[in-house]
Amino acid sequence: MIHRILPLKAAAACAALFLACQAAQAGDYEKGLQAYKGGKYQEAVSLLKPLAQEGHPYAQFAVGVMYDDGRGLPQNYGHALIWYTRAAKAGLVDAQYMVGRFFGRGRGVKQNPARAFFWFNLAGAGGHPYAPRLRDQQRSQVSRSQRDRIEDEAVSWLSTHPAQFSCKGKRCIFPSWTARPTWTIFDPLPAAPP
Repeated sequence: MIHRILPLKAAAACAALFLACQAAQAGDYEKGLQAYKGGKYQEAVSLLKPLAQEGHPYAQFAVGVMYDDGRGLPQNYGHALIWYTRAAKAGLVDAQYMVGRFFGRGRGVKQNPARAFFWFNLAGAGGHPYAPRLRDQQRSQVSRSQRDRIEDEAVSWLSTHPAQFSCKGKRCIFPSWTARPTWTIFDPLPAAPP
């Protein structure tokens, strides 16, 4: 009987440790946001960058913003794009939108309407309010065969990465050069991960 109880206790301990880590991450993320909003950029970096490196998509987005604006980290569009892309691949539609903006404008990367079109497709599918307009602008800059291929690629990506979530509310900081999205009352996205 004891050999059955020990694995259950170990599983319960692992679950409790996981939940405690999730709560600590959420607390550090919120503290990092508050530090950033209070102009304490180095403190924000010390709280948010470790979370970003662990795969926290909101923290990845925040680190991208810090590189993008040069607050707390040296301004570096290439590094900003790397962090935005990590968050975008995790399903954060605001990051997908920013990756589209970078490729659409040639910010930190060679301008690429096809890649911009792909990322705006994903962000639009996730409900980002500004993505459809920019998707349509980029759509007109790629050939018909490219459009069809990219739309198929976006559909395929969404079928294998169905969990999309947004920065609706106060869970994100945004770069100074672009408007914070104005989300509608209806948000079709599921609850965001911690």
